[in-house]
Amino acid sequence: MANPKIAVAGLIASIATIPWLLTPFHFGADLWAPAPPAPDVVATFDGGQITLGDVEAHLDLLVPAEMREHAQSSHTLLSVVEDLISDQLVIRWAADRKPESDEAFRHAVKHINEELRLDAFANELHEDALPIAESEIRAFYDANRSRFGERSFADAREEIRQLLVAEREPAYVDDYMARLRANASITRSFDLLDIPPPTEEELKRYYRANESDFALQRRAVVDEIELPFYDTEVSARQQASDVLLRIRGGATFEEAAAHLPEARVSIGAEVADGIRPPPWDSNVFTMTSGQLGSVFQAGEAFFIVRLNELQPARIQSLSEVRPVVEAAVARENEREWFEVHGSKTLFTLDGKGYSLAQFYQEFQEMPVELRERYSGPKGLRELADSLIDRMLLVTDTYDNLLDVKSKPLADETRLQLLRQMMEQEEVDDKIEITDEEMQAFYAKNREQLIEPPKVRIRYIRIDLGTSADEERRARERAKEAYGKLVPGLLREGADFAVVAREYSEDAQTAANGGELPDWIGESGDPFVEMTDHPFHEAVLRLDPGTIGAPFELAGSLFIVEVLERTEPRTLSLEDVRPSIERALTSQEHAKLAASLQERLLEDADVEIYISVLEAYVEELSRSSASSAEGGDG
Repeated sequence: MANPKIAVAGLIASIATIPWLLTPFHFGADLWAPAPPAPDVVATFDGGQITLGDVEAHLDLLVPAEMREHAQSSHTLLSVVEDLISDQLVIRWAADRKPESDEAFRHAVKHINEELRLDAFANELHEDALPIAESEIRAFYDANRSRFGERSFADAREEIRQLLVAEREPAYVDDYMARLRANASITRSFDLLDIPPPTEEELKRYYRANESDFALQRRAVVDEIELPFYDTEVSARQQASDVLLRIRGGATFEEAAAHLPEARVSIGAEVADGIRPPPWDSNVFTMTSGQLGSVFQAGEAFFIVRLNELQPARIQSLSEVRPVVEAAVARENEREWFEVHGSKTLFTLDGKGYSLAQFYQEFQEMPVELRERYSGPKGLRELADSLIDRMLLVTDTYDNLLDVKSKPLADETRLQLLRQMMEQEEVDDKIEITDEEMQAFYAKNREQLIEPPKVRIRYIRIDLGTSADEERRARERAKEAYGKLVPGLLREGADFAVVAREYSEDAQTAANGGELPDWIGESGDPFVEMTDHPFHEAVLRLDPGTIGAPFELAGSLFIVEVLERTEPRTLSLEDVRPSIERALTSQEHAKLAASLQERLLEDADVEIYISVLEAYVEELSRSSASSAEGGDG
């Protein structure tokens, strides 16, 4: 069972970024399209053109010979043309910016993929750096003949070589980096990263200055039955009225609604002011403790509610919000620390010093999730070492581009570096999310930013098997286990942990009496919930101390006991600040990237001649058909 994260990820869904490269061109006849300047010209731009020969050369560089047949489609060829145009746009940008002539180049290159590895040189470098003997390739082929079926050694040779290279590359990269470090002159003053932790007085001072941020709305502790209506309101209201009569006649909430599978029963639930539709609040918060109210409608459901307790609005104590306060004060201290000590040298690399301020600039430009990963003195030290390694590798990589045997490959690698530099400087470096913007987002979406209820459980899982007999035995075992746990009136059930060790087939939890170590609940991640939601739904309807009857899910039977439960709560700005920043950053990235694309296309006056590509594809199809007929003959 996956341990779900807080549901903020689903509530503040990151807006998908759009590529800055070309996207608006589509195939289809256009009577008003301009004619190409020559029969083989597929695109023109200010100062140049792209021909079918350029497209074929680019395919030769990027697509293995054995895959060329699959690359002869309209869609693939259009992608190649767009790639060539994007190269020209990058070259035009670089010619104006001249990033390779100053420190901006080194600075921008540092933003390249954190996982930059030797395969930036592609297979050309592997031929020299990681040679694989022919005898090794043959030995692998002979030892794994069944893996290759009818394929000959010659047909499988390159695949095997790449497999063997991939196996050895991690160790080679480690050795390679060790050699770079050994040959470089590096000094470190990482004690500058030991930011003092917040003091108790600092925590109290921040708490007093921001008490309003820790306010809790009034809450109602209730027993309730919610009856959604799917057909007519009249029939649903009548059902709710019948349930209310049963409760007034002495039935428990669970007993009164037991015959209605769609009913949602909650006992002792804490509901904050403003979470439910307004009619709920106006009906419940005007009741007196112990009162059982009449049936009322809120949203698309009818409710029956007994008010157990009204909890007034209050300010949470420092002990309750200490983790939030500690994180906020730590961020403030961090900014002040780097400002005060920024001019000091954090490390030197081959005689060149890098200040703490330069390092902090790199840290601030990182994505939010990476800043969280590297937070704290230990994480900052790890990041600084990683930055040193990356700078060593980038310097060595760029210097070696000139030594790559294939000049087109070197040019393609250089273009990839320039392309990432361009996006970094023209898009990412211009994104600035202010605190005011995050506060405005929070204020607008506050009612939706609710941490859902979570439970801590222990469970028994019994596999249903693959045959009718196995399923029958599994159901008998589940019934037997449940009978021991819930033997009936006036009889005491067996200890859950003991029964779990005897019956549960979940090896990870059975040894621990069936107990999951973490809290579970709806995560807000739609991909996770595709598989986990049914389990969460079944478990979250149980009250603490309750053992649910066996239920079937994903080929197994489950018996669950809820140990503890939390209720929904409105998240504070500090709780969701990183998620809000991610969402706004993504949104701003998409906007700036689209603007950059539009500007580059307009400046370059790009025109694609679809008719030339369509004619070329038809010619390739006729050629392939003729070859096939000749082969048959």
